[in-house]
Amino acid sequence: MRPSPHLCKQHLGWHFKKLWATQSARKIRDAGIEQKLLEKGVPVVRAADILWEKRPLEKIEVVGLKPKPVVFDHTHPNWHDKTILTYRDNNVLLKGLQQAKILTNTVELKQGLPDFTLKSTKQIDRRVKEIILTSHVFDAEQKILPKVKDPERPAWNFPRVYGITQPRVIKLLLNNLLQLIENSSDLEVVKQRYVFDDTHFSYNFEKSSDLIQFELTGDTLLTSTKPLPPVTEEPTESFQLPDIHPIKPTITLNKENIYEVRGIYPISLKFAKSHPHTIFVPHVETEVKNLYEEPVTEAQIFGRSLLKTFTVAASYAKEKYGNDVTVLPKPVVVQCVHTNGRFFHFGIFQLNTLDLEGGVKNVWFQTGRLPLFETCCYKVGRPVLEGYNNEVIQYLDAFYNNV
Repeated sequence: MRPSPHLCKQHLGWHFKKLWATQSARKIRDAGIEQKLLEKGVPVVRAADILWEKRPLEKIEVVGLKPKPVVFDHTHPNWHDKTILTYRDNNVLLKGLQQAKILTNTVELKQGLPDFTLKSTKQIDRRVKEIILTSHVFDAEQKILPKVKDPERPAWNFPRVYGITQPRVIKLLLNNLLQLIENSSDLEVVKQRYVFDDTHFSYNFEKSSDLIQFELTGDTLLTSTKPLPPVTEEPTESFQLPDIHPIKPTITLNKENIYEVRGIYPISLKFAKSHPHTIFVPHVETEVKNLYEEPVTEAQIFGRSLLKTFTVAASYAKEKYGNDVTVLPKPVVVQCVHTNGRFFHFGIFQLNTLDLEGGVKNVWFQTGRLPLFETCCYKVGRPVLEGYNNEVIQYLDAFYNNV
């Protein structure tokens, strides 16, 4: 075997590094040119002083850049030293209906609603069942639903379920039921109604030296060309408010220092159909939560209905009668329908006064929670609706046609 020839190759990288190390260590010799120029009166200036001119920095606001995040502290423009207590859409009161009565100076004269004429709905029951199936089963929405939890096995991870979300179920159900009732009602009554979606109401007041403000959304608001008549003219001075001592009536309200005190009734009174008639309140379990992470009780649902209806009525009364009114010249009546897609709760609120610490009191009537059905799902691949209750559609029809 012949040996290969030896190639005398050089590593160029090593040579470049060596040359750089050698040349970088060389010192610049002073040739005395600067001294000779100064002797002849020629000024010597550094090149950096001419090429790099020093200019003051100016802040330029460039359109399109993301603004700085707002700091929620005492530097905020809406900061106040006095704390305000607020109630919003996702809040519930600790003591529920009893606490809501104290806050709004409201009493119940009797159990249940005033006398209503409930009409037979056999001719539209079949259509109501189709609406229930459409909203709960047949809709094409497929989104990830909340996690399934078992209190007996808190560490067990169930498979994630896809289906129709609860807000969409409630929206489809209410819209279709309202449309069905409109089609079956008298034309003159339908002409007096108007439906608003996603309206915002705000009402503020002072109670026991506390500043309180209700900031709530009228998810679906039915208005009318004329206000509802008073439900009762019975004196209310002798009725007593509930006693929840030693609990303070403002417990579980949000404490905030960044706020804006305002009163909002979102519909102009110049509009012919500006009078509030019925407010539809959705109850979404994933959004409406207890402050202490406990399950929402039935009493808290009733209290939420009362506060929602009170906010609509009070903001309307202040817009109509001014800021200085206490006892109203004519009571304001607003109806309420509270639902989670299966259970319905009906209430009627009569606002007699805006003085929430006076002798004259407001009045609240309500039913219990009525199930629209027992079961609505797929069984063995077939859609099944069981336990349909037509009492709910009878109350909805009576509320809509109440004049």
